[in-house]
Amino acid sequence: MLLIAMTLVAGFAVFGYVRLQANVSELSYAQSVGGTMSYLQERFVVAQVTYTASAITIYVYTNGQTATQFAQIEVYGPTRASMDVTYDANLVTVSNPASCRGQSAASSANENPMLGTGTGKLSVKVNYVGAVVLTLPACAGLSFQAGNTYFIKLLGAFGNAAVYYQAM
Repeated sequence: MLLIAMTLVAGFAVFGYVRLQANVSELSYAQSVGGTMSYLQERFVVAQVTYTASAITIYVYTNGQTATQFAQIEVYGPTRASMDVTYDANLVTVSNPASCRGQSAASSANENPMLGTGTGKLSVKVNYVGAVVLTLPACAGLSFQAGNTYFIKLLGAFGNAAVYYQAM
């Protein structure tokens, strides 16, 4: 009788462990598939860009199956050594020119509307155009110069990217 009881206890323990592992695997697989579906449904293009000496307005058109939010936008010059500024939900990072290197907190003064995901962040509905104004941090030598080509690299919340370039 004792042998039967031990066998049942061991059987239930193994069953519980296997069931727990199956639930973990199912959840992981579901999250992976969900992320892939969101990636496939997120599509956007840069429709137009306008410049001033210290700011850039980017018009984005969403042609996917889900509204688009952005994790990061990078603006760089004809060479990254001349200008390389990255905007995200938390920071504005100036990599070049060397005299302006540094980070500052993202705010509505340099990202309007703010990047990132969630309520109140830049979101472009399907088949609509949305705009974001990015202002360069105040630094001598950091400005948009007429006659140069500037590149804009947008990174969507689900990992899609689009690169656009235009001469000022």
